Amino acid sequence: MANNQGLNRNLILGGVAVLVLLIAVFYFLGPKSKSNVKSGKNADSGMSKTTDPTDNTKSGKDGTGVSGDTASEYGVTPEFLLEQYKEWAQYPPNSRPITNNNHDLVQPFFVMESPLELVDDPKDKEVNGYRCHFQPKTWAVIGPNAEMFIKLECRDKTNQPVPVKITDHKMFREDMDAKKYSALRADFNDDGRDGDEVAKDNIITFKWKPLKTDWGQMTLEADIAYGQGKKAKVTSTFFSSPNKPAEVTNVFRESTNDGSLIIHATVNVLKAGNYHLEANLKEAKEKNYIAYSTFDGSLKSGTNEVEFLFFGKILKDKGYDGPYIVTDVRGHRVNLAVDPAWFSQGEEGLKKIQAAKTTEPDKELVLPFTDEYKTKPYQISVFSNKEWASADKENRIKELQALSQK
Repeated sequence: MANNQGLNRNLILGGVAVLVLLIAVFYFLGPKSKSNVKSGKNADSGMSKTTDPTDNTKSGKDGTGVSGDTASEYGVTPEFLLEQYKEWAQYPPNSRPITNNNHDLVQPFFVMESPLELVDDPKDKEVNGYRCHFQPKTWAVIGPNAEMFIKLECRDKTNQPVPVKITDHKMFREDMDAKKYSALRADFNDDGRDGDEVAKDNIITFKWKPLKTDWGQMTLEADIAYGQGKKAKVTSTFFSSPNKPAEVTNVFRESTNDGSLIIHATVNVLKAGNYHLEANLKEAKEKNYIAYSTFDGSLKSGTNEVEFLFFGKILKDKGYDGPYIVTDVRGHRVNLAVDPAWFSQGEEGLKKIQAAKTTEPDKELVLPFTDEYKTKPYQISVFSNKEWASADKENRIKELQALSQK
């Protein structure tokens, strides 16, 4: 939810249009041959996006895009936007190609924290050569019985591990208004127990289990002593979702429809609401990732069957025969203060939107399916080579064509 991290970015607003444009140019400028678009890490990132990469008025977790009204100011022509949109729109927004380079999607439960460069005094501009790595085991703790493990390791100028002493530490969460709430302290050790892998290796492991109220963005803050009388404060963050709104089970079935592969996943829902779910697909022989599918919709309490579309042209273009493997089915219950249905309720809906307010986190994570479901064998000839077609796609192409004619 790749890292998703993946899963909920803020709306792309007009005030950040310049930044958005620069990011988009980074992803998409360069040689425009079809082979170039489909190779390399930047290309992988662009093609995996679930939102139109040429329109910064669209909301979505991808967080990049350019609009025709301002693109020309940065040397991005309407013709370029049209070509890039057509490339992206071969496949539908809810079914995208991915490769092993899409680390945020193929490793959705892990986010690598950058090392913390230390200083002798907070006012110092120069680092002192020491750095610490404060790394959560996963990006989130999910479910009522889950525990979080966070490892702390510090190294000197020669990259050698150094002993670290924890002088104090605290755990707290922040709500949507940045108000802080204290949480239970974590246990820690370097004794080879409670998640610590090797005793006395100068890697300290913190262990923490959330209460039901510990829902949201968590911060572990530790005061440490290291080196020759040096002190520092280090922090590590992760998301905590200790309740269970829903669980992805190990019950799957499959079908084909209009030249595409459909995976039907059974989800047990304890809390009805709007859900965003995601799933990965890879080929079984060499485990190369092929596609990524999303589901957005309302789920009722009880047993639900969710459909994940793996678009035929993606499978055709990748060229792998089945069987395929479905894995990392994850997602969240959408917990926004505004119900999307209100937008179609006229004046009454507008009143609800204006009155909406909450300090709760914007999502509640479901218990994921991290095992593997293996499909039956398929010949690649079963799948369609047709590009995605829709009224929205036709309208967007017309908009970009009109811009190129100005």
